[in-house]
Amino acid sequence: MKKLFWNKWIGFLIIVFFSFSIFTGCVPETGEKTKEGAAIGAVAGAAVGVLIDKNNRWRGAVIGAGIGALIGGTAGYIMDKAAKEAATTKKPVTYVSEDGIQKVYAKPVKSEGSCEWITVQYYEYGKLVKEEKKLICPN
Repeated sequence: MKKLFWNKWIGFLIIVFFSFSIFTGCVPETGEKTKEGAAIGAVAGAAVGVLIDKNNRWRGAVIGAGIGALIGGTAGYIMDKAAKEAATTKKPVTYVSEDGIQKVYAKPVKSEGSCEWITVQYYEYGKLVKEEKKLICPN
């Protein structure tokens, strides 16, 4: 009976390991802003989740952290993508969410050798939330 249990457990772990290795091969390389956005979103989401789920605060924190990381990471990824696209095309780039709540605007400011200085602005509900200048160099 114990041997059957361990065989199933080891088989499950092997399936999980190979699933992760297959899925991570399809994921694009994550930039610094993607990681930063995911971390900030996870912390904020966990805090909100704890406050919302009064019956099981751990569950609320885990669900909130997951949702927050997904939203924050997506926003960071879009900021990185807009900056790289603006540097490549040397034209302003705008991304707007489907609901129109969030907007990312990236514009080239000046060239420095083969690199471009880009200003990236992140808006929510029409108000500027974050602005930063980035130096983007071709790989």
